[in-house]
Amino acid sequence: MAVPGQRIPDNAPAGLAEAELFAVDAYLREFESPVSAVDPEQGRVALRRTAFFPGGGGQPHDLGSLRWSDGSGAVSRVARDRETGVIWHWLDGDVLPDQGAEVSGALDWERRHLTMRTHTALHILCGVIWTEFGLAVTGGNMEPGKGRLDFPFESMSVELGQQVERRI
Repeated sequence: MAVPGQRIPDNAPAGLAEAELFAVDAYLREFESPVSAVDPEQGRVALRRTAFFPGGGGQPHDLGSLRWSDGSGAVSRVARDRETGVIWHWLDGDVLPDQGAEVSGALDWERRHLTMRTHTALHILCGVIWTEFGLAVTGGNMEPGKGRLDFPFESMSVELGQQVERRI
């Protein structure tokens, strides 16, 4: 994710800034978009543009809400279709906006910000382990406020943990 005020890179895919708002402004909390597709069987909608991160790279997807002229719904899941690249937003409840309807999206900002801070902390841990021990991360997972990274240490100890904690 990019930071506010950062210029969009020259090699960014065409249309990225217009469609994947999360990729160009990680601090965007609200946005508006027309609905580009509706899938009533799965209770989901696709938007022409979105600030909802669809998850990936061990990071969880965003949560939040969508509002439209005659309804609203909580966004309980967001994911990118691997074949088409479409980002789908699953809504709680039985009511979905119509295709073409204008919606207002709002992220669960507290959760997004905690996820961002967790992500940064895990990068710091990776840097310390690489700098101090020359070990690359081999796996991991994260949720807002907690995460796990795997490193190929031969053994672990309290002293090792304290050394890494001091360095961080």
